[in-house]
Parts: sequence; structure tokens; C-alpha cells
Amino acid sequence: MQRLIGQMLEAYRDELKKAMSDGPVTLDATVATMARRALTELKARFSRLFSIHSKTMVENLFGQIDQASKNGLKSSLRELSGGITLKTPNMPAALVELMQASTTANVSLIKSIPAEFHAKIEGVVLRSIQPGGNGLQDVFEALSKQEGITQRRAKFIAEDQTRKVTTAMNSARMQSTGIKQFEWIHSGGGADPRKLHLDLDGQIFRFDDLPVIDERTGERGLPGQLPNCRCTMRPVLNFGEDGT
Repeated sequence: MQRLIGQMLEAYRDELKKAMSDGPVTLDATVATMARRALTELKARFSRLFSIHSKTMVENLFGQIDQASKNGLKSSLRELSGGITLKTPNMPAALVELMQASTTANVSLIKSIPAEFHAKIEGVVLRSIQPGGNGLQDVFEALSKQEGITQRRAKFIAEDQTRKVTTAMNSARMQSTGIKQFEWIHSGGGADPRKLHLDLDGQIFRFDDLPVIDERTGERGLPGQLPNCRCTMRPVLNFGEDGT
């Protein structure tokens, strides 16, 4: 995704420079027409390019998360059970459905990156060729600013979705093996940790009775479910008479 964003930024710089260097910064029809034509072609090109690669990127990422989830749970269960090997299914039915929904959602998020980037740059370009605009100077300043914004947004999407999908996979796999409880593990990282999540650290919860994870909304859920939450969960094995 970072590579595609880099290609997009370079193409916008090159094509807009060509389109807007052929005339004065006025309402000159030629400059305006060429700028709009360049924008239309750039939008179509990168909408298509991100669309082509989005599903492959998501499927590759999910495949890596799936393997890490399976190996991590297997290792945790072996350690907690004193060396007993408990079977962990490759892909429980509930997880298959969840992954299909997550794939669709993540493909849409990736496709939104060039669309949002284009909307910002298009506005700057059209204003820059109006009276009082500074032409390419305004455009290049906007591109430099938008580069950082777009890269940060892509990084946030990748990290946030990785945590969400990891949590969902771990939860589905634990429950498919008969595990009904988990321990909340606070990440210990972050400059501004959620106080509620600090309080949840070390507590044990049931999958059918999840804790409140957001005091403001009252939302209940799992570790890693909220944006920027790096908390994780540890399976709890209980061989008591109640079967939990």
C-alpha cells in the first residue's frame, strides 16, 4: 500500500506539472481544461490500480494473521495445559463468515485512500487556477502536506485492521475449541492509555458476557477492538465441574 501511495504522489506531481506549466495562472481555458483532464485521468488510473491490488493485499495480510493466530493459540494452550496438545481448527465456520465480511470492509477502506486523496488535491488545483491562486506553488504545497496525511492514514488503517482481525480470529478459535473465558492483557504501551483498559488488565471475562470497553458509549467488546487499542487476550483453561 505504501508503494502504491508513492506511485500516486509521483504521478500527480508529474502530470499536474505538465498540465499547468503551459500557460499563465489565470482563467485561461487551456490551463483549466488540461488540469481537469489530468485530474480525471489520474483519478481513474489510481482508482483502478488500488481496486486491482486491494483484495490481494487484504487476503495476503489475513493469511499471515491467520497463521500467527493459529500458532499463537496452539502455543498458549500447550503452555496452559502443561504440555497437552489441544486441536485448534484451521478455520471455524463462524470465522469464515467473519473473514468474508472483514475482507469486504478492508477492500473498501483501501479503495477510499485514492478517492479521499484525489478529492483534496482536486479542490486545491481548481482553486489554484482561479484569480488570486498561485498555480503550481499551491498544488505542490498541498501534495507535500497530503503525502504525510495519506501515509499516516494508510498506516493507521493497516495497524487498526490488523489488531481487529487478530482479535476476531483469536476469539473465534478459542471458542471453537471450547474455551469460554479469557484474561484481559493490557499492552503497557502508548503515551495515553485508556484508564478503563488499565483497570481491566488481569481480569477474566466470558465470551458471552464481554466487558464495557468504552465508558463514553457503553460499548462492550474484546481487547484490540477499539481504534489504537493494543490490548490482547489470553485463553483461560478451567477444568472445573462447571466445564468453564
